[in-house]
Amino acid sequence: MSKGEGTFMASDYDNQLIESVTVRRQRLLTALLFGENPNERRWMDSVRLLLLSLAAAAVIAAVCVGYSFVSTLLAENRATQQDRTQRQGSSLSQPLPRHHGFGA
Repeated sequence: MSKGEGTFMASDYDNQLIESVTVRRQRLLTALLFGENPNERRWMDSVRLLLLSLAAAAVIAAVCVGYSFVSTLLAENRATQQDRTQRQGSSLSQPLPRHHGFGA
């Protein structure tokens, strides 16, 4: 075995080792980011999307209910205020009843 062959074998082994480490790191990174099992990953993505959709629907429903409650409350307050204003206006336009004192 000559000196040149040993250097080639070591270089080839080093390249294989570097490539295998690179592949392993890439697989670990992919597993960390997306999960180990691709089928489970797809299932979890679907569940995550469903949960986010349900949360968004709940928020939208809560906003609608809140808006309806506030608008109804404001309408009732406005109606009560108009009734008071009408009663005050009608009581001011009517003559006051005359009270007779004890000695009169």
